[in-house]
Amino acid sequence: MNTLDAIVNRKSVRSYTGEPTSKDELDTVLKTAYASPVAMGKYGDVSLTVISNKELLQKLDQNAQQTFHTDRSMLYGAPTFIIVSAKLVGSPADNSAYSNGATIVENMNLGAVELGLGACHIWGVIAALNQNQALLKELNIPEGQTPVAGMTLGKTTETYDPRKVDTSRIQTKMID
Repeated sequence: MNTLDAIVNRKSVRSYTGEPTSKDELDTVLKTAYASPVAMGKYGDVSLTVISNKELLQKLDQNAQQTFHTDRSMLYGAPTFIIVSAKLVGSPADNSAYSNGATIVENMNLGAVELGLGACHIWGVIAALNQNQALLKELNIPEGQTPVAGMTLGKTTETYDPRKVDTSRIQTKMID
């Protein structure tokens, strides 16, 4: 698949078979994360936590369900959840940590498309996690870093079919 097809055909996958990804598949997806650009090249300010432990996944999901008062899974039964953590620096207007997280997750999403794996950028589980100090400690997030983005990953029966993109879905102003 070429890059433009992967971008156009990418979608959020919210159904998983439960079958874990292979080590090679996970390594390939992680390689796309390592290839991501990071603000000012400060790669030491970001880290990944890859969770495939079923008990931890269940704790994360239950924590998010309690936080958002829902009974539906917010990890969608994915066998892997990848957390991107970053050092928050500067003023609240400095969103480089969140931009780094989003860029890393999007690269991993595109890697998943290439491999035919399901993936979904997840925010709710991250927001809930940041409110639970005990769970943060259990995950051993690097000191001085905060979870800023997450992504589910796993095998799915969904496919990435070619689609037509509605070019009017995002308001665009051209300034010449």
